Amino acid sequence: MLITLKREFREGKNLLQFGFLAGVGQALGMIAPLVVAKFFASEELYASYSLANMVVFLFLALLVASPQTPFIIFANQERARTGKINKAFSVRLSLLGLGVLVFFVLTLALNNLVCDFAKIGRLDLIFVVLAFVGLASKSLVTGLFMGTGQRIKSSAAELIFGATVLFGIIVFYRAQALNLRTVFLTYLMGGLAVVVLCVKLIDFGRLLPFAFDRQLFKQMVDFTKWVLLGATAVYFINWGGIVVLRVFCAVGVVSMGDIGSYNLGYQIFKGVIMLTYIVGAYFLPFVSEHVEDEGKMRDYLYAKRPKILIVGFVLIGLFFVVAPYAFKMAYGDVYEGSVMVVRILLVGSAMMLYAIFYEPILNSLKRYKFIQAVNVTQVLLSLVGALVLVPLTGLAGAALATVFAYLFRAAAMKFYFEMRLKDVFKA
Repeated sequence: MLITLKREFREGKNLLQFGFLAGVGQALGMIAPLVVAKFFASEELYASYSLANMVVFLFLALLVASPQTPFIIFANQERARTGKINKAFSVRLSLLGLGVLVFFVLTLALNNLVCDFAKIGRLDLIFVVLAFVGLASKSLVTGLFMGTGQRIKSSAAELIFGATVLFGIIVFYRAQALNLRTVFLTYLMGGLAVVVLCVKLIDFGRLLPFAFDRQLFKQMVDFTKWVLLGATAVYFINWGGIVVLRVFCAVGVVSMGDIGSYNLGYQIFKGVIMLTYIVGAYFLPFVSEHVEDEGKMRDYLYAKRPKILIVGFVLIGLFFVVAPYAFKMAYGDVYEGSVMVVRILLVGSAMMLYAIFYEPILNSLKRYKFIQAVNVTQVLLSLVGALVLVPLTGLAGAALATVFAYLFRAAAMKFYFEMRLKDVFKA
């Protein structure tokens, strides 16, 4: 019993350390757009920032984030067999290089469309490109740490990035130089800070020598294709409401100010969602390594999961209660519509927390086709719901459509587990 208690304490301590560092880093990333909203002169300018941010994260999701999960899974499995991840790392570098090249080509080809969509100038677009480079650099480093099982270092890198971005925003504001360009420049600063400060922590002995394995490349590309489909869906889940609002803005149903208000509320919701992803990110290396160990999987599902769910639901409920007072203190009478948006969307965050525990198992069992099918269906529900509800209820319609989509996600994950996997991991 004493040994069991010591193990529980050690595992809980590791999760708390990982969660604290990653949570603070994600919180800083969440706070940065809120600070920008406070410092920018108008809701319309904040809307342009929001729409340009959409462009950055579209390319990031498709070209950088999509190969990340396959890399983490294959790297941890390779590490368990050989102690190295040089084959998986070689494939990761090749896919990242290809993604960056595609990004530059697409940005050059679509520059007029991007500028018109976000209502920014071509010089502003250069800084959007720099922001992508910074975010891609951070993603590469955090993925390396997760691929070698160094979860605490990965969360520390997230913390460095978030702190640098927030610090840069404050410095530019104090220097009276805060604008769209300098905000996006802080993303590059954050990525460079992560690379400079974390390069000495990387175990290059596990990454070298480069060894390109064609079979592994095919497997990771196949996995990435499905994740790419899901990443596209997740992108529109996250940003679909704003896309629909932008469409209705063009015909006068909503204004650019409404888009700014919705995005502020959504940024808070997205921050909460990112915090739930910390749980999945923490357990992904463990699950991918021990997914065939029934005892450890039962402990994960029936011991650890209920405790984390209870804590998460309580925190979401507290946030729901204090949201109106926090907005009043921070923004006064500006962004009043954001409060309603946040409170509706928090229901969706509870659904996401419930579903997140199934994803490491499904990914580790290579059931990614089902995950991506859920993602695609979720985005269709979200977009169709927003198209129907926004003309009827305005900003609330976009938020409600998002909640319905997350409710479907939780129900689909639960149903699939009960039907296909429960007998494998039954208590």
